[in-house]
Amino acid sequence: MTMSCLATDQAESLRRLAGRAKTEVPDQLQVREGLRVISVTSGKGGVGKTSVVVNLAASLAAKGQRVLIVDCNPGIGDICLRLGKDAPFRMGQVLSGDIDLKETVVELGGGVSVLPAGMEMQQYSALSPWERSALMQAMLRLQNDYDCFLIDTGSGMAANLTGFAAIAREIMLVVTPEPTSITDAYALIKMLSGRDSSFRFRLLINMCRDNQEGDTLFSKLAAITGRFLQVQFDHAGTILHDELLVESVRRRGALCRLFPDAKASTGFKNLAHKINAERSAGAGAMPVASVASSTMWRNHELSS
Repeated sequence: MTMSCLATDQAESLRRLAGRAKTEVPDQLQVREGLRVISVTSGKGGVGKTSVVVNLAASLAAKGQRVLIVDCNPGIGDICLRLGKDAPFRMGQVLSGDIDLKETVVELGGGVSVLPAGMEMQQYSALSPWERSALMQAMLRLQNDYDCFLIDTGSGMAANLTGFAAIAREIMLVVTPEPTSITDAYALIKMLSGRDSSFRFRLLINMCRDNQEGDTLFSKLAAITGRFLQVQFDHAGTILHDELLVESVRRRGALCRLFPDAKASTGFKNLAHKINAERSAGAGAMPVASVASSTMWRNHELSS
């Protein structure tokens, strides 16, 4: 089969996924009222971002929330492998029309599911703006089954190249006390805020010695970004350094479930409580994201 035929088949598959006619262009990503969509990202790798996603999902599920983790790390099944589950399908099989997107969802149990949405960067960049929007439309067709989407992006300046974070208005940035993590976090905030001023930023300080260290780091970074970038963000909380986290990875489980009384587990429970409290107060309502503006933002990023 020629490359042009493959591209045609892929486009037709995405139209079917999005439930759209051939000539109909998706104009808005309609996020239903009450669905919480949070993109978890970081300026660099090694800050514990995936562990944050896994344990936040488990903590939210323990409070009765139905959580879908959208694993956008390049490749396949990073979170599934982390938790000892198989991710039998690749996103390429969805794009080729071999399987339905819903078939790729992996049930982890306890109210948590994973959508292994990761693609190699060249595979994603080969999609047209219409196809990217159609793919996100297809993902949103899963939203009635869940109360919260947690989008686990890749790390670094290319974290949002996948484009899946376009359906999120909340960006949870994971930072550690390391100088390189702080520097890269500042650069990422500068880039994201410059390209979309509507994002709501939350800063989660991870791997801290104590809560005071986390509070001090948040205050310093907030002061710098407020002065030079005119960007404000919320303090999501502090997660303490905990050796039991390494043990939970070895056992392929969530720390919060294996060791509910661990120091870090308390931080994740507090974060989940804060998110739930905002939902009850109506603070978690997500505005509708415009495909036109988000596509422009992604195209700009891909060319930079």
